[in-house]
Amino acid sequence: MFRCLVVSSVCLAYAREACEQNGSCNIQEPVSMLQAASKMKANCTGSKCGRGHPAWMGPISVLQSDEGVVPEFQVQEDGTWNTYFLPGASITDKRAVTYGINDKYYLMKYNTADYSKADNFKMIQLNGKTLITEVNLNGAGCGCNVNFFMVSMPAASPGQYGDYYCDGNCVGGNCCPEFDTNEMNTNALQVTNHNCWNPWSKNTCDGNGDPEMKFYPGEYGPGGNNAIDTNKPFFFSVQVREVIVGDGSPDNHLIVETRAWQGDKVVAKSMGGVNNPMNGMWGNFANGMVLVIDYWQSQDLTWLDGSACHAPEYCSGNKATLSNMQLISNDNPQLSASCPSSEGSDCSWAHQGNGACNNDDASEGWCRCCCTETALVPRCLWSGYSAF
Repeated sequence: MFRCLVVSSVCLAYAREACEQNGSCNIQEPVSMLQAASKMKANCTGSKCGRGHPAWMGPISVLQSDEGVVPEFQVQEDGTWNTYFLPGASITDKRAVTYGINDKYYLMKYNTADYSKADNFKMIQLNGKTLITEVNLNGAGCGCNVNFFMVSMPAASPGQYGDYYCDGNCVGGNCCPEFDTNEMNTNALQVTNHNCWNPWSKNTCDGNGDPEMKFYPGEYGPGGNNAIDTNKPFFFSVQVREVIVGDGSPDNHLIVETRAWQGDKVVAKSMGGVNNPMNGMWGNFANGMVLVIDYWQSQDLTWLDGSACHAPEYCSGNKATLSNMQLISNDNPQLSASCPSSEGSDCSWAHQGNGACNNDDASEGWCRCCCTETALVPRCLWSGYSAF
């Protein structure tokens, strides 16, 4: 890893030189910013380079956050809260991570920031699984790209930034498959598949992405005129379903379904199918991919923001929070264990049709956590679901 131990202006100059050599940055924009005086990444503009996720530079041996607290991060997997690590991250109660511009974290199996070994990472196998989290964008709007996504790390070489990062746009020089479970701000949300074919390179990786899905105004955005009001926290999930027609059948395929929900409002979308590029990610999902939590900015994110914003854009830098992350097997009849239970209330799961949740609901989907308070006033929160 590179480490800047000089004043920030020298660090910025060094990053600019590296970025210009790589040819990926807009020279009119700030090329890098310092995060906690130890992390750095190059920013770029335009639709193609904007879809890349700039790598960060930091000390290889960081085991604790800047506050000196072990960065434990818990993920609920089929009802059990398992402890992993996000080196350098700001984490509250082990289940909420707050991050801002130029923050970038990898989900680790062990308390280490040695990114050279695959066994150090928590490898997530998305086939047959649903990834869920609660999102609070906190006003991160135009020009902000708040995201968490999957890549086939680690790369074989350290790359330009020394962290063994790779993605579908070959940011930092290393190329590998990338699945953007989301790229979002208060105005836009997009899910994109970036597959690569052997041998992985700029010529064999799909930097633009195919397929992709977008959430549109009226479905998603700031204000009560949208189904999902991004001024408030909401839940988001990505589910990968394997559709098996027969052994070795060319009609076997993947379906990716995403849902955003808030209160009793749900927006669901899907992509994939027979002969769809999504199927090229099948083996990568099965092998396991690394979860990256990332936040970056650009003066031109119009490919993401659409008509809601106009270049040049200036990201507010408001920090976002992900909390209560869950990874649930699609065939698991157990509901999310996050249905709250507090003093003075009786909480249990109920189907959205007001019936009880049970195994028979597996094909029907969404359930809600209903709490009857001491005053006998029902209070229902959409905070989980059964298997589809």
